[in-house]
Amino acid sequence: MSCRACTHWDRYKGDTAELGDCRRYPPRINDQLLARVLPGLSTPLSDHDEIERDLYVASAFPITHQDSGCGEFYSEVPL
Repeated sequence: MSCRACTHWDRYKGDTAELGDCRRYPPRINDQLLARVLPGLSTPLSDHDEIERDLYVASAFPITHQDSGCGEFYSEVPL
């Protein structure tokens, strides 16, 4: 069972049509992106302006290839 046929998969448009987002779970915070957006992680988050925007920028759905697969596959169409 591949991502291509999964209900949770959202295919990208255009040149990257073989890639898409796995939307089985909410977006995950990427530690590397968060470190770039909030370089002073030792500072309490309440001290940062626009923290919601920063966390939004640092979070993403996992990007998968259409031929990838996992144990969470679901399809409303019988295979």
